[in-house]
Amino acid sequence: MQSIDLKDLKSVTRFLTAFGDPIRIQILTLLGKDGRSNVGEIASHFELSRPAISHHLKVLRDANIVDSQKIGQEVYYWFAGDSVVASFRTLADMAETFRCGE
Repeated sequence: MQSIDLKDLKSVTRFLTAFGDPIRIQILTLLGKDGRSNVGEIASHFELSRPAISHHLKVLRDANIVDSQKIGQEVYYWFAGDSVVASFRTLADMAETFRCGE
């Protein structure tokens, strides 16, 4: 049986944890629809404070689900599609190695 590298396990855990929150999924949906947005623009769609939105964005950024760029005083975020697709492919590849019902 193939074991999972500890680094890969941490990465997969971070990725799945980031997707495990309904607010973060709503943020991703918003970014997928609107594209590049700053914290204020994102926060305007929620009844959460800017610091709370920033925390969710940090979790998403740490999981490589969103990318960001600081321009002046603002930080802009966008959906990191290629990274997310690669992470889901890694999970699918891992699942294919699992023994099911044997």
